[in-house]
Amino acid sequence: MADRPALSEMLETFDGHVADQLKSTPEVVPTEGEIDASDLFINVPKWRKYPQVTCVFADLAGSTSLRKGKWEASTASIYEAAARPAVVILNDFGADFIDIQGDAAFGLFVGENSRSRAICAGITIKTFGEHILLPALEKKWPNDPPKTGFKVGCAISDLLGKKIGISGTGHNAPVWAGRAVNYAAKCSQQARAHEMIVTKPIATAVRRNEYLFYSCECAEAPSELWRDHNVEKVAETDSEGLVLGSSWCSMCGDSYCENICNGLWKRADLDKYMVDGMRESYLKVIQFRQANARRIRRGIGG
Repeated sequence: MADRPALSEMLETFDGHVADQLKSTPEVVPTEGEIDASDLFINVPKWRKYPQVTCVFADLAGSTSLRKGKWEASTASIYEAAARPAVVILNDFGADFIDIQGDAAFGLFVGENSRSRAICAGITIKTFGEHILLPALEKKWPNDPPKTGFKVGCAISDLLGKKIGISGTGHNAPVWAGRAVNYAAKCSQQARAHEMIVTKPIATAVRRNEYLFYSCECAEAPSELWRDHNVEKVAETDSEGLVLGSSWCSMCGDSYCENICNGLWKRADLDKYMVDGMRESYLKVIQFRQANARRIRRGIGG
């Protein structure tokens, strides 16, 4: 064990550290482009600021019960069976930063179509949980399978990032200050297994995208896939979110996911959509997109 200072000396050092930090104003360095964790500052009062970072947070439902009783011996295998695919999915959709926190994982997305890629990653994780992980657990324990699956949250905001800990050792890690990670985690906590909850800014993007918001061509008639959901314990500007209970369609999922990630939003098959009760909301989406396009052309907004 390394030599350590006396307790009083240790606490006195920390007293000075806290005083120094609280009387200083950290420098914030605007940073465009991808998130590079190796480039984060450490042991200096400087943070990098990344604009509009989308966070996807995936948490394994019922994990506490997996650590008790008859599931205790199998917890490790269930955790790895669940967590590794979630990390692979985040990576495959281009997350710039991925972190694992026990039975949960989150990814940060920036850059081209980052919001769309993040949403698709979240849907893919919960689809994996419902259609691959859960059936495998039911097959292994047919009489009383573990009740689990992924709860997914998604949020967006500017983020401040730096490393906190001891430089030159493995005892440091990136820390993210801002709403995106915190709110995405709160969304996942409020979701049930196989659900995805998003905050208002993400919900706005979902409503604009016909591939995301409406059921696919396999349905007899298009219907809205997402339901209004009040996200608790977040700012009022983010609280009017949406919740999704359905997963990717086995027939249309590949093409829809690809189109969404490539920035497409308009579906030709919905041009003839005239079902009573849905037409009004559908027309609102079209009108919103057209108004937004006019504002962009005029240079009023983006």
